[in-house]
Amino acid sequence: MSDGTAYSVLRRMSLHSPEPLQTGPPVTPEPVDGPDLVQAAAPEATPLRPPPESELVEAGRLTMGQLAQAHRDRLETGKPVLDVIVERGWVPAEEVAELRAAHGIAPPAPVEVPPVEAAAEPASEEQPVPPPPAARAFTIAIRLTNGDLVTAGQTDDGDKAIALGHAVVTDLQQANAWPFFGGRYLNPDTIVSVDLLPS
Repeated sequence: MSDGTAYSVLRRMSLHSPEPLQTGPPVTPEPVDGPDLVQAAAPEATPLRPPPESELVEAGRLTMGQLAQAHRDRLETGKPVLDVIVERGWVPAEEVAELRAAHGIAPPAPVEVPPVEAAAEPASEEQPVPPPPAARAFTIAIRLTNGDLVTAGQTDDGDKAIALGHAVVTDLQQANAWPFFGGRYLNPDTIVSVDLLPS
């Protein structure tokens, strides 16, 4: 293409009048209906309903203090507030059941307590009672030089036998004359010992 032709083309392009600019505020174009532009209908907002236990307070069946305590118990035990109210005996169970039905709340499932099986008692074997130990008798005897034994007393207890033996020795030491034991007078020079003899 020659230089003259190019100049004429440029002249025609430069002489083309541009589109006039729009004056005034911008205008939003009308929406075009299409399958992708159909807006979903907004769901209707359901009105908020107070919890059922608040109706008990409004009816005067429950105090605010009791309601606060029920909420504390719920946090500690995990039980629903209505269950706590019934367990504490503040509102009868029948009235709470009607309130549950009015609010569409299912009643609590009954708690099944497994039966406790009684532990089988072991067969008691009767142990034979050992017989009481036989009482052991002691004889306190005075031994003489010729080998004779003169009985000074008898007892059925070891401690008593020792005490009785001490008493006999004391009597023999304090005697100013011949002591009398076993139906006879004893020469102090013939006494060898005082013996504690088991019978």
